Amino acid sequence: MTGDYIRKIINKLKKKYNTSSPYELAECLDITVIIQPLGSVWGMYKYIRKNKVIFINSILSEIERRFVLAHEIGHAVLHPKSSCFFINENNYISKIKSEYEANVFAAEFLIDDLAVNQLELNGFSLEQVASSYYVPVEIIKMKFNSLNNK
Repeated sequence: MTGDYIRKIINKLKKKYNTSSPYELAECLDITVIIQPLGSVWGMYKYIRKNKVIFINSILSEIERRFVLAHEIGHAVLHPKSSCFFINENNYISKIKSEYEANVFAAEFLIDDLAVNQLELNGFSLEQVASSYYVPVEIIKMKFNSLNNK
């Protein structure tokens, strides 16, 4: 799946449900979100008896939870019958196709194109842009790359 294809899916979801909150989107998509201790696993998506369920590790900060939730929603939308695990920060740079697509989904869902361009034009560093969106720097880099390849 290309970034353009994923971007179109996200635009439809945002328009249909009028939200840019991953928590609200999960609710709209009838995805159960369970926040609990998961050891070293940050999050996971599972398709259980025709139900979409996302587990998020309760030890994560709210910023990390938000990103992991958007990533796992990406799996629920793009790979609905799969089971996927978000192990740790190495998932941000994963070369596994389904993980990469879920990262693209999260980046596209959480980060507004126009605002990123404005921040870039105003001389903000990638770290500052990432901080303003509460996402990892690697995801901002992914977003910049997708914008530059349009």
